[in-house]
Amino acid sequence: MRLTTITIILGLAALASGCSSVEWKQVSVQPLRNEQGHVIGQKETLCDCLHGERIARLALFEPRFDEHGVLVGYEEKMRGGVQLRDLNGRRIGTRFADLRTRANNPHSKGLTIIVLGQPAARAATASVTTMDQLVDLAGLAPYLN
Repeated sequence: MRLTTITIILGLAALASGCSSVEWKQVSVQPLRNEQGHVIGQKETLCDCLHGERIARLALFEPRFDEHGVLVGYEEKMRGGVQLRDLNGRRIGTRFADLRTRANNPHSKGLTIIVLGQPAARAATASVTTMDQLVDLAGLAPYLN
């Protein structure tokens, strides 16, 4: 009796897990630029090819300033740290969140590795962008309930 119950439960669990799986494939990645031409994020288009459904996923980057308050690049959050990008969107470095050093310095942001290439054109300030401007920039229609 007990073996039959366990078999039925495992069979139902296998059926439920098979129905809920959706595979999203990346169709395209487009950079999002502000008025100064800086890459401030990216728009990724994903498709569930079996059902014909498409979604757009936006990733916005955080501005990175030097010690004088000048905008030098942007940070893209990722698992395990941050990807550093210059004003043109090229990857220039990585900051790893090393949890071993958190005991000695709890306010540490982690180890930062930057590879310097040719400097990008610098801008004095970054403009503040609203959600409406980001929706227009990404070419998305606003979703209203």
